[in-house]
Amino acid sequence: MQVEIISTGDEVITGFITDTNVAWLCQELLSLGIQPHLRHTVGDNLEDIVSLLKERSEHCDVLLVNGGTGPTSDDNTTEAAALAAGVPQVLNQTWLTRLEAWHKERGRTMPQTNVKQAMLPEGAQMLDNPRGTACGFMLKINRATCFFTPGVPSEFRPMYLNEIRPRLVKDFLDGVHTQVKRLFLFGISESLLGQKIEALQLPASIVVGYRAAYPLLELKLIENDLKDGEEATALERIQPVIAPYLICEDTFDLPSLIRNALGEERLALFDNVTAGTLAYQLASANLSCAYLSSEGLKGSVRDTLLAGSERYFLALLQDVDGKSFHLELKDTKEKRVWNRIYNLEVTLKDRKKAAIALIAADFLLSALTGKSALTPDNCEITVLSAGENYVA
Repeated sequence: MQVEIISTGDEVITGFITDTNVAWLCQELLSLGIQPHLRHTVGDNLEDIVSLLKERSEHCDVLLVNGGTGPTSDDNTTEAAALAAGVPQVLNQTWLTRLEAWHKERGRTMPQTNVKQAMLPEGAQMLDNPRGTACGFMLKINRATCFFTPGVPSEFRPMYLNEIRPRLVKDFLDGVHTQVKRLFLFGISESLLGQKIEALQLPASIVVGYRAAYPLLELKLIENDLKDGEEATALERIQPVIAPYLICEDTFDLPSLIRNALGEERLALFDNVTAGTLAYQLASANLSCAYLSSEGLKGSVRDTLLAGSERYFLALLQDVDGKSFHLELKDTKEKRVWNRIYNLEVTLKDRKKAAIALIAADFLLSALTGKSALTPDNCEITVLSAGENYVA
């Protein structure tokens, strides 16, 4: 099944607003095992929208169109849909009645311009919108089943979940059991990972996808009607490839994992490397105090941080050579210490702090849980201690 997405609006194509709808929608579709083939953005020009609808509806099975269903003169999507389908617009009395009631309930007189929102293409099936004045609709254009929705996120998202998603499952995924396994990695390039995964010859019922957002690399396994044991077999093959780079599975939420590992215990932090990036990530993970500096860790600062009520003290230190960094975690209750030095080559220099903060958070989680710590490519690691006892 080929699915495509169209976002409309001058404010989207010019960048005045960020299109959060399409990012959210793609994640929702992925949860059904659907990965859109193409995404399009078009302005408010009527002819441009008509042309795009005609062209793409010849090539895909489902077209999801967002925006341009309001009452003003620049909202042209509904008219464009009618022109692309070659049908007139007709008054939908059900939605007009809803519009009139919506205004009356709020003590308003409905402007005549709102009638435009009840003019749907002939043959269209209305999609309910309990949160606003723009209904959605479903319409067949050429080969494609097209779903049209307003662009306001608080209206669009419930409409997708309540109106569109059930139809996709029933009409396009009926009888197909699909699930998505997500694996979050760091330290291997997307191209090298793809090469290694391709060599594993996974079952044909598993579609592999990748999403790179440095420093993270997400590996997606879209599984369709797997036979018993196929997922376990696939993961067994994949595990040796991803083990050095694996941070977490299914959802990426390092702070929650660290918070759960800490329990009621609290954490103090010294950081002169990431300019607060690590402290920001750990803010919700029982981080009780953070000392951020551009200088080294002075003995007086260390003594102050270690003298508090926090059980754990994590230090992220820039080495004197300026190229490597040092991670140290102390458990002041059991008198244990973890020490590592990293010399990391970073792919994107402007994301270096984010990469180091990610390594540090994973280092903390691995010390707390026994999980294997990351061993990224292009990174020299010197392990000085791994949970040994120290003398206070």
